[in-house]
Order: sequence, then structure tokens, then C-alpha cells
Amino acid sequence: MGFIYGILPPIPPLKPFEGVQPVKPHITLVKLKRRVHVEVKYRQFVVTLGPVVLLPSPSRPRYIALRAEPQGELAALRTLLVAAAGDAVEERYGEFRPHLSLYAVRLKHPTRDDLAPAVEEAGRYVGVAFEVKAIYLIDTTEGLYMPVYTVPLHA
Repeated sequence: MGFIYGILPPIPPLKPFEGVQPVKPHITLVKLKRRVHVEVKYRQFVVTLGPVVLLPSPSRPRYIALRAEPQGELAALRTLLVAAAGDAVEERYGEFRPHLSLYAVRLKHPTRDDLAPAVEEAGRYVGVAFEVKAIYLIDTTEGLYMPVYTVPLHA
């Protein structure tokens, strides 16, 4: 079982494309080794979605995402979560790059043309802004991304 603390924005389900499957739109703040409930005190803020990014890199895309701003607010919230979750935190990547995950790329060596329809669909959400009023402990088992615990943020 996998768990994350993250943000679930009000984005409707996305349509699939050949070799590119939608994921439940989410911003991962912290990956966890196990389920752990935390409490953090942080204010509500607005996230704005930026340009399309291919992760982990454009040459080896496994995910299609949108940059999430403000990076400083998201990083500060992440820092609080890491401190609160302690040894339950699972780190795989050194640098935190806030992004909204939208699609998982299932092709081994996708071309730009293979990804174009999903990149275009993702691009429809560039500039969308939404208020973050809570973060969620999310069960990521089997890619379902089901919230199991809510941490409200302060107005």
C-alpha cells in the first residue's frame, strides 16, 4: 500500500489516449512509507497551474503534468508535513518540483506525436486557479488515489 499527503484540485476526470492514461489529478506534497495522520497549522492559499511539464524529463517522460505555483507556499506546506510525518516520509527525489499530475505515459519510447493529444488536453488547464482549503492523506493503492483523512487549512 502507498500513501501520500497531497492536494486534490477540482479538475474533472480526463479522457484517455492510446498509450497515455489519465490519473486522478493531484499534487503530491509528501510520499509516505505507511499511513500516518498528522496535524499541521497552515493558511489557505490559491494554486495556479502553469505550463505543461514532462516528468521526470522530456527525454524520458513517464508523466504529463502542469507546474503548480506558488512554489514557495507549496514548499512551506511540504516542509511542515515532512516534519510532522517523521520517519514515515519516503523520499525518492532530492528536489521538490510542485506539479499537478494528470497523465501516466505507458509507452516505452514515446515520440512527441504520441504525446501530443494528451499534452494538448493538459494544456487546457494552464492558468486555472483554485483555492487550497485542505490537504488529504491519500491511499494510492492500485492508482485509485482515494482520500482517507483530511487536514483542513486555516482561513
